[in-house]
Amino acid sequence: MNHNALKRRVQAMIEFLKILFLSEFVLLTSGPITIDGQHEFRLTESVEALNYNARINIDVTAMVDEFLGTGVVEELDILSEKFPKGSVVVHLIESSAGDKITLRNVGYSTSKNSMDLSFKYPKNAELGKSYDTIIIESNVLLKEVVIGWANSK
Repeated sequence: MNHNALKRRVQAMIEFLKILFLSEFVLLTSGPITIDGQHEFRLTESVEALNYNARINIDVTAMVDEFLGTGVVEELDILSEKFPKGSVVVHLIESSAGDKITLRNVGYSTSKNSMDLSFKYPKNAELGKSYDTIIIESNVLLKEVVIGWANSK
């Protein structure tokens, strides 16, 4: 094995161990909230992007729960109709340095009990950065949503 291949394997192992031992899910809301336009979260403990699977999840189940159980394709169609791309934007801010990352690309997911919007950390952004303020801007009234930050495998 050449030096570069070994180096890549070691880096991959370090990334795997970070994910394994440092994965987290942090609820940003203590319960359901309503966002009409914009909401700012000033975090007492900052969140960190450990990998490019880091994301903001917005559980919108309360707004669309009548569609739960209609099937994955139907549920995903409903999510994309009610929350079109660009209607919700998330800003991650590191206040002391003034750094700001904007998450624009929404993903939709559904399970037996929930329907969610997901905003992944961009591949062109630096990993390991901590953010102490999160701003959610929405053109759609977000009623009774639960919001969390996740880093996962």
